[in-house]
Order: sequence, then structure tokens, then C-alpha cells
Amino acid sequence: MNARRAAIGVLARFAARSLALKAALVVVAVLLGSLFTVGLFVASSPRAAGSGFEQCLVSGKGSGIPANYLPWLQKAAARFRLGPRGLQIVAAVHKVESDFGRSDLPGVGSGTNSAGAAGPGQFLLSTWAAYGVDGDGNGTRDPYSVPDSVMATANYLHASGAPGNWRAALFAYNHAQWYVDQVLDTAAGLDTEVVCMPSELGQPPSDRLARLIYYARWIESRRIHYCWGGGHAPKPGPSPGSYCWSAAGSQVFGASEDGLDCSGAVRWLLVLSGYPDPGALVSNELGAAYPAGPGAQVTIWANPAHVFITIDGRDWGTSETNFAHGPGYAEHSKAGFLPSHPSGL
Repeated sequence: MNARRAAIGVLARFAARSLALKAALVVVAVLLGSLFTVGLFVASSPRAAGSGFEQCLVSGKGSGIPANYLPWLQKAAARFRLGPRGLQIVAAVHKVESDFGRSDLPGVGSGTNSAGAAGPGQFLLSTWAAYGVDGDGNGTRDPYSVPDSVMATANYLHASGAPGNWRAALFAYNHAQWYVDQVLDTAAGLDTEVVCMPSELGQPPSDRLARLIYYARWIESRRIHYCWGGGHAPKPGPSPGSYCWSAAGSQVFGASEDGLDCSGAVRWLLVLSGYPDPGALVSNELGAAYPAGPGAQVTIWANPAHVFITIDGRDWGTSETNFAHGPGYAEHSKAGFLPSHPSGL
């Protein structure tokens, strides 16, 4: 913004001297305005559903990054313009500092450690005061909150020189060369996959399995919240429920968004993929609506409490490890579940 104003100001002071300079002023102003607009687009990507732009889904692909971290890592890397390595390096910081908040060491879940550091990002309170971020928009900057801590880590690294100089930025985060090396080595070992899906459905593949995978990824990319009873309306798809899980990881009764529960999610996936609507069935009833036994490529697993589906070797369904406990790829235990399968798969 300052560079833009300065450029326009310089041209403005000399614009009156010649028609050529006046024309230059117009051209530069337009170009700078375009660059500013592009910058806003990059910072706010991915675009909202229904905009016509692609939505990009970052998946852990066995990397060990918890699913509840992935959307915040993606948002943080985009918001603070950390470039193509940003997501992995911010994730690596949280892996090294606290094993993604799962460590039971002092200061991770509450209080501070002997150095005075707090939360999954292990911020000194003085540093948090300067760089803490209200990542989930709940009105507080909480160092123990995953969204806030991830955003603050990205903010601090950016302020310390990232992505131009990752080593300097990481050294500012923790003044030790071994730490810098460890974070970069950890980041290099994180295997992430970015899958971009259109915000509105296009022409799906004709192959049955490829079509099912296409819709599974598209549903996951929508960041749909788990809502108990969601997806049980007469028409398949997200609908209101008795309660929904928030992105911050809490149950919200009377939530305004539409969502999906386990059977609502599997029902919608199968209908989108071309199978007849079995109706608004609960989990074990949904499983029983299809031929018994495991399928060659796709298997529905159901019991009275839950239902999910395995697609070409990968489990998909609502899970507490997904964003807002909603539908997406997540590992499930199959103990106590009965298999069935959609015909042809």
C-alpha cells in the first residue's frame, strides 16, 4: 500500500508537465491497483463456496499432521504469505515444539514450562503479547488454542523474515542452530497432498470408482461440520441437526449451519455417485440397504452407532480427526462393524 501511494504521488507531482506523464500515471495506477487486488486474492484464498473458483484441500496423506490442524495451517500459510513451504514449516514447528499439542510436558496444555513458554506453539508470554492472533475469531487470543497458536506461529515467522529467509525466521523463533535444522528436517519429511476441487460440481468421471473418489474429495473440500441428524432431510445433502461441532472443537446446540452426520454423509456420497437414494436411514440401517459382505473396491462398514466407507483402501466418513468432526478421509477401526458394498464395486 505504501509503495502504491508513493508511486502514484511521484507521478502526480509531474503529471501536469506533459501528456505522456499523465498517461503514465493512469497506467501505473491501474497496474498497482491490479497488483493490490491480486494480493488480496492470494491472501484470502481459497475462495468461498459458490464463487466459481477452486477450493484447495490439504490432506495429511499419512504425514502425521492431525486433521484438525490442516485447515488452520492452510489458512495461516495463505494469510501470512509464507509461500509453498509455509504450511509444512509451520506444521514442523508445532511438531517439534509440542507434537501438535499432544505432549503432556508442562506448558503445553496449561501454564508455562521452566522457560516461560505456553501452548502448542510454545510462545513466551512476551512474544505472544506481540504476535498472538485470534485465529478462530472467537474474540480472544489464546496461546493454548490450536487455531490461535498456528496463526501466531505464521505471524511471528513472517515478521522474522519468512519466507525470504527461513533459517533466520526459525532462529528468531528459537535461538539455536540445532532447532533450525530439526524443524527444516521435520518439514521435509511431512508428506502433504493438495487436491483442488471446483466450488461447484462439474462433469464427474465416468468410471464408477473414480466418480466415487471425485465426490468424496469434493465433499471433504467443502469443510462441512458434523451435525447430529444432518443429512436426514427428504433430499440428500447437508441439513440442520440437533447440534453441530464447531471448528474450535466444541458442541454447539442450535447452530445455524447445515451439516452431516455419519449416515447422512455416506448417503449423500453414494447418491452423488449415482446410486439410488436409500432414504434417511440411521447407520446400521444404511449399511443393511446394500448387498452384504465387503466389496472389491468399496466397502460400507456399519454398526448401530456409526457408519463409514472404505474407498480403494482409504477410509472416508465423519470423524473427530476431521475439520469440525465432519466428513472426509480418516482412519477408522473396523472392529464391531458389518461390511456391505454398493453394487458394482
